[in-house]
Amino acid sequence: MKVKYSKKWIFIILGVAVAVLLLLFMTPRKQGESISPRGVYRVEYYYVPLAQKLIYHQMKMPMTVRLYEVKTGRLISESAVVDLWLNGSIYWYLEPPMNNIMVGNDVIFENIPRECQDCPRLTLEQMAK
Repeated sequence: MKVKYSKKWIFIILGVAVAVLLLLFMTPRKQGESISPRGVYRVEYYYVPLAQKLIYHQMKMPMTVRLYEVKTGRLISESAVVDLWLNGSIYWYLEPPMNNIMVGNDVIFENIPRECQDCPRLTLEQMAK
């Protein structure tokens, strides 16, 4: 007994396979996250998708960094693609006058509101977690 496959079904299956491969090729992968000392902000690290990795082939670890507010889950900012190879230490400078979050040497999120108004100042160890 011969099984006949309709051309329509073959094209549907091929289309779904191509769509899945494109989705995998274009989707960034989450690598990790860090939470600010008082739990107000979250920094997430993402490997660039394979399509962008081809563009940034000279980088050993091309990634983007996203800054979120923990309580609301709101995305505050996202970095450009940077090379975080041996360059991913995070510094929480959330006290005036700086009010910055730095990831390595290449990512700086500026003008970040303080975590709380009447809190004691952060120690150097807390800032460099």
